[in-house]
Amino acid sequence: MDPTLALDAARMIHLIGLAMGFGLAIWADFSALRTFVQPMTEQDMRGMHRLHNSIIVGVLVLWASGLYLLYARTGFDLANFTPKLVMKLCVVGLMTINACVIAYFALPTYALYEGYRFGDIRFMTRLKLAVIAGVSLSCWVSALTLGVFTQLRPMSYEDLLPIFGSIFSVGLGGVVSFCVVVPAVIELVLRFSRPTDTVRYY
Repeated sequence: MDPTLALDAARMIHLIGLAMGFGLAIWADFSALRTFVQPMTEQDMRGMHRLHNSIIVGVLVLWASGLYLLYARTGFDLANFTPKLVMKLCVVGLMTINACVIAYFALPTYALYEGYRFGDIRFMTRLKLAVIAGVSLSCWVSALTLGVFTQLRPMSYEDLLPIFGSIFSVGLGGVVSFCVVVPAVIELVLRFSRPTDTVRYY
């Protein structure tokens, strides 16, 4: 096969894996948001497992195509690794670890609380789930940023670290705050919207 054609095919597959993983991760997050207002059902759990398995496929596609592109550009010679490439490897590595944490901690935890809303989960457990979700979102946004913006290619570590530090700070802080504040607000709304017994005076 023509080397140029092979590289173009690998880039296309890489982008498909990124789009697939990122799109399904957002879908999974929106699916989880339903548990803020209604109890988790067995059907919800099956759907989340299917989504997670599909996201894993996207991550594997990213690794396979990404390693091929990395070899084509650098020959796996560390002297040829740019800060952008190292950052991309770190982000996808963290994303992969986080996907394992979702499989072995987050999904089983949700299963334990089947029939309950997210706000009914113990606070510290809910906080851990929020951190996992925040890391996932931050990783996918970072991977998309690294794949789209060519302006990042010549940047040094000193230039890249503040950019991705900001992405992770906003992603983690936003998701954790959302998962702490919104369930509390929903609980207050539900509490005050419940009908109260009326007292009759004769």
